[in-house]
Amino acid sequence: MKNLIILFLFLLGNISAQVLEVSGRVISSSSKQPLQYANVVVKGKYIGTSTDSDGKFLLKGEFNKDDKLVITYIGYEPKEILVDDLLKSRNKNILLESKIITSQTVLVKGTVAKPGITPISFTKIERDKIAETYTYQDIPEILSYTPSATFYSENGNGLGYNYLSIRGFDQRRISVSINGIPQNDPEDHNVYWIDFPDLLESTELIQVQRGAGSGIAGYPAIGGAINIITSSFADQPRVEFSSSIGSYNTRKYSAVVSSGLINNKYSVYAKLSQTLSSGYRNSSWVDLKSYYLSAVRFDENLTTQINIFGGPLADGLAYTGLPKFAIKDRKLRKANYSYWEAENNNYTYTLERRPDEIENFSQPHFELLNEYKLNKNITINSALFLVLGNGFFDYDGSWGDTTYFRLTRENGFNAVQNPGNVLIRAMVENKQWGWIPRVSISHKNGELILGGELRIHKSVHWGSINFGEYLPAGLTKDFRYYYYEGGKDMLSIFANENYQLTSDINVLGEVQLSYHKYKIENERYLNNNFTIDDLYINPRIGINYRYLPELNFYISFARVTREPRLKNYYDAAESSGGEVPQFETKPDGSYDFSKPLVKPETMNNIEFGSSFVRENISASLNLFYMLFNDEIVKRGQVDRFGQPITGNMERTIHYGLEGTFSIKHNDFLEVILNGSLSKNYISSGSAYFFDKKTSSTIRLDLSGNRISGFPDITFNAICKVNYKNFLLQLTGKYVGSFFTDNYDNKLVDYLKIYSKAADYTDNKVDAYFVANLYASYNLILDSYLKNIKLYFQINNIFDNLYAAYGIGKEFFPAAERNFLFGFKLGL
Repeated sequence: MKNLIILFLFLLGNISAQVLEVSGRVISSSSKQPLQYANVVVKGKYIGTSTDSDGKFLLKGEFNKDDKLVITYIGYEPKEILVDDLLKSRNKNILLESKIITSQTVLVKGTVAKPGITPISFTKIERDKIAETYTYQDIPEILSYTPSATFYSENGNGLGYNYLSIRGFDQRRISVSINGIPQNDPEDHNVYWIDFPDLLESTELIQVQRGAGSGIAGYPAIGGAINIITSSFADQPRVEFSSSIGSYNTRKYSAVVSSGLINNKYSVYAKLSQTLSSGYRNSSWVDLKSYYLSAVRFDENLTTQINIFGGPLADGLAYTGLPKFAIKDRKLRKANYSYWEAENNNYTYTLERRPDEIENFSQPHFELLNEYKLNKNITINSALFLVLGNGFFDYDGSWGDTTYFRLTRENGFNAVQNPGNVLIRAMVENKQWGWIPRVSISHKNGELILGGELRIHKSVHWGSINFGEYLPAGLTKDFRYYYYEGGKDMLSIFANENYQLTSDINVLGEVQLSYHKYKIENERYLNNNFTIDDLYINPRIGINYRYLPELNFYISFARVTREPRLKNYYDAAESSGGEVPQFETKPDGSYDFSKPLVKPETMNNIEFGSSFVRENISASLNLFYMLFNDEIVKRGQVDRFGQPITGNMERTIHYGLEGTFSIKHNDFLEVILNGSLSKNYISSGSAYFFDKKTSSTIRLDLSGNRISGFPDITFNAICKVNYKNFLLQLTGKYVGSFFTDNYDNKLVDYLKIYSKAADYTDNKVDAYFVANLYASYNLILDSYLKNIKLYFQINNIFDNLYAAYGIGKEFFPAAERNFLFGFKLGL
């Protein structure tokens, strides 16, 4: 009997484990190129093979039709396919999807929201969508077509200094990171996109989160968080050359070289480019050089990546806006004035910007990214980085006198008259380095991400007279009329838990503890050296409910506190002009640096939303409510460099509705719509003015007024037509009117109360609409030259004359109708 059982089991084993033969071809889903040396194994068995140079494989062994094949390839997501399905299929092609960046998957998993699962308001832009229409646009322009986003450029045509707003919040209050490394200037909080031109050419993914940002990608944001993921990986060798030429003498040249996968272990990528333009406004030229170098090594459990990117830049300054009446004048709107005064549509004093008002700056970024898979449940990421910035800007200082430049006897000078025709050189040196570790722990019901951030920032600022007339004897360019050293130390830890409560309910919880310390050291002349620090706790919680496979609802709450920028505490560069530290004074007249007059802003953010996703249709709708204490708002004035002067407002409220809709018909037609309605007002706040005549302070009540810079309506429409290798895209953007200060429509009434409230009478940026057209044709070849892409772009099709932004009395014009032609060659 025993022998019969053994014989039966032997026969059964031979029946179930037949000798089968299965074949197929492994292809990249994005490039449609075959993947050589991809691993193909039978799941749970020691049977496998690899693909040949054409991506084909033939697997023969003892397995059955119910077994699964597992296909893996470095840089791609693993894929499982049933043997029986492959045997029955006429199409033997197996498509693998690219991974985003293999050395930072914890960052990607933690910050890249998943539609229908993650309880936040977000928009995701992937590489293929960027590559479709990217020419020379800066990141703010690309992102301005996401919900609630707007942008403007100082020189008018989108090159040089560009600024992004989300829900009306400017980029100082938006957290921007590249590969999880924060890019906001630690002292100024601004993002200088000009320091990494043409980064989009090397970008794999951008996620725009609206509202309070996550601690995983850096310090939590007030208005939103932008996470840019770059990727150098390419499975096949690639060489590309491109060139374009357009209006305002705009030109771009670039070259990209990628090694593909070398010995199944290494990948190297390099990109060089140069963008040149005379600018739309007078003397607003740019010369932007860009480089991006990357190398990746893949080991069994460890991935290591080195990135070096940046670009030396030179540009003509154009930071001053124009009076509003000049916006509709085709000649005046191109002006680039250092100073101007206008009343009743007449210039009383104008001075065109000098051609020697220029900037030179370079800020290379160095990144070392590592990922180590401890086991199947624990992954550790590390990001070490170094940023070195060095440069100057020269600007007109003819208005300065001997006192301002400290050309006094106390400093060893015997000036007989004020200097004339002065050109000031302002120098900045920055050094920032840090370490950002993260660990992901997968568990039965979700994933826990723990991490931290250590950043050390040091800077040197000084100003000197680079050129001038009537200068006193003994003065050299080495004399610094201001000098100080700044710094900021940042240390934070966070915990982020994504917990699957049930199959339909997901809970997101996060808390971050963050310590920030400002300091000013070695200030000459006044010796106002100080250190100010604070500790912030930023919690958030969200719940997502999947009502149907296609439909979900979510609600989230976050509380975020952010400190003012260093200039709010003390503008040391203007100490000779009368600026003093903003701290309480002691009885002896000295400053109590433990008691600042400016306060951090605190926001309570509630979001409620829903999304619907089906194969070719998607839609989302979300409501937001943001309650601020001590919000840092623009006052309607600018400093010497055109940057807004800000201050606390006691209590403010922002609330609104955002919606998106997209529909796609095969690969031929796609329509994307998004928009927002919002209200942004001061619940309780005032403006204060000192009256020298009466030696008293006058208070203007601003309660109920709308906040400057916040449009109530935004709307975007994108229509794409794909036919074979031809692409046509038409975009339209509408931005409702908004105020340039906090006086709302009561400016004239306020001027009657206190004439020094403003020196202008029009404080509104009018609503505008702009449409752009892009067309391309991609010719695929089988020869040594793989493809040729030709493209054509028209910006501002209807030639509208509008201002894209305004601060106080200064309005920034957007360029008239303009064109661009270009080509890209792939080898």
